[in-house]
This record gives sequence, C-alpha cells and structure tokens, in this order.
Amino acid sequence: MTLLHEMRARGLRVAVGGDNCRDPFHAYGDHDMLDTFTQAVKIGQLDHPIGDWITAATCNPADIMGLTGRGRVRAGDAADLIVLRARDYSEMLSRFQADRVVLRAGKAIDTRLPDYRMLDDLMVA
Repeated sequence: MTLLHEMRARGLRVAVGGDNCRDPFHAYGDHDMLDTFTQAVKIGQLDHPIGDWITAATCNPADIMGLTGRGRVRAGDAADLIVLRARDYSEMLSRFQADRVVLRAGKAIDTRLPDYRMLDDLMVA
C-alpha cells in the first residue's frame, strides 16, 4: 500500500486492485474485487471517513482502463452489479459477503465457485 490519502488529496484518481492471486507473491485470493476493496479499506485506513472510497474499486479503475461507463449504476445502463445483504458500509466491510447476488444484464448469474480439482492441471509443481 502506498499513500492513498495523500495521492487523492493532490487530485490524483486513486484505484485499488490486485493481480497477485495464487502465485509466488500471494498464494491466496480469487480476484474478488469486493474482497480487494475490503482489504484496501482495512490496510489503507480508508474507513474514517469512508466517504466515496468505493470509487477506488469501481468507476476509477474502469476509467483508468478506458472502460467508459463501467463501474457505475445509472438508469438506462446494463444492470451489471452485486446485491448485498449489508445495509451500509459498516456491515459490508465487517463480514464477508458470501451470500451476494451477482446480476449481469439484470439477471442473477450462477456464482458457485468451481471445485479446486478442476484446477489441478494448472497447478504443476
């Protein structure tokens, strides 16, 4: 982690993410952006006040990557989003949101994770 608060205070667009997933640098993880944001809040002390730090995991990375219009929920756009049982940031950040519903084009998709055995061929020692 770097000086996120200071970067943002100087007008820089701040984004969080991670690409070290089940590799020599970080042997865990599954590219779950909600988990990435939750960890960034905890590690980067982005929670007091939480403000609009969620943009660091939604529209800011999309904009930086040139994905115009992504990372936002707006009337008329495709309903690609997650629905959580949490009522606010405190509840969202306090518990892992395993029971989330993922919508793609407004329809719930299957979010069951594959069995690890399906990855055996990729894990060559």
